[in-house]
Amino acid sequence: MPIKSTVFKKSVFCIGVLTLLICSFCLSGCCDKIEKAPKSEAKSIGLMISPQGLNDKSFNDSAYRGLKEAEKLHNIETTIIEPSTWQDPEQSLRFFAGQKFDAIIVLGVGFNDAVKQIASENLNTAFYVIDSDYTENNIKGITFREEEGAFLCGYLAAKKSQTNKTAFIGGLPIPVIKRFESGFFKGARHANPDIELLSKYIADDFSGFNNTQKAQQIADELYKSGFEVIFPAAGASAQGVIAAAVTNRKYVIGIDNNQDSLAPGLVLTSLLKRVDRIVVKIIEKVCSDNTGEMKSSYGLAEDALSLTDFQLSHNVIGEALISELAQLKKDIVEGKIKLTE
Repeated sequence: MPIKSTVFKKSVFCIGVLTLLICSFCLSGCCDKIEKAPKSEAKSIGLMISPQGLNDKSFNDSAYRGLKEAEKLHNIETTIIEPSTWQDPEQSLRFFAGQKFDAIIVLGVGFNDAVKQIASENLNTAFYVIDSDYTENNIKGITFREEEGAFLCGYLAAKKSQTNKTAFIGGLPIPVIKRFESGFFKGARHANPDIELLSKYIADDFSGFNNTQKAQQIADELYKSGFEVIFPAAGASAQGVIAAAVTNRKYVIGIDNNQDSLAPGLVLTSLLKRVDRIVVKIIEKVCSDNTGEMKSSYGLAEDALSLTDFQLSHNVIGEALISELAQLKKDIVEGKIKLTE
């Protein structure tokens, strides 16, 4: 039977604000009044989310859901940190590492350089970086095979486009997003070799994952140009694409979390990137003191990627196409469809 946490501490804060508060305490001579959480048998887990924060209906929310699930299963103390921008990850992570966690889970390849530096200074802390393929010493990189799930999205998009045009919008052209794009295009061509495909990127830096206005503008232009279905891999910015789908009464495919209810019937499905399950797996490993190597790549076979249940779009898609998607998933898992060289 799992042991439930007896000591729980959770804080979501901006590093600059926290630093200011600490400095204020020290200047006023009140440092000795700061209460520390009592020591316990609990493992201490830190979760560093990306700057778009919680309620992004995407990557961060999924990780947070996994953290909450792990709290029910294991005796852990958890803390969340949200950097104010992508420009200060080392400062944020350095402060975080100073709290001496058993493990720190970091979301996003954008923190890679900071993790390499800080991990080398904190060898007793395990660092798990989701969406990174870098593994060395106390750093474990974990990636998804995004192209597998995106293939299904591309197939669906091509089948639902009456104009034979479908588009991809990415937050930033980095490897993880390029895997989404590649899989999406391959799936679309599998459904229709003659389909017209186009990709657009929101930014050339990580702001592309938190710019709903720019995403909506790009999507609006694409819809007006005849691209009937758009698949965004752009974090919180995807909400802008969904807004454009509503305005233009066109189709969109959600990303990371279940976004079907944001525009019922227009969001054909959402590609669930189960960051929550990976967070649970990481914490399970930390709490079990398991010295075995954790997997570094997750996809359809591990149920780390999946489409939603089409509950809100069943009438739009139809049973026949849903069955085709299920067979394609099976073919990918069994290796009949190969998406990597």
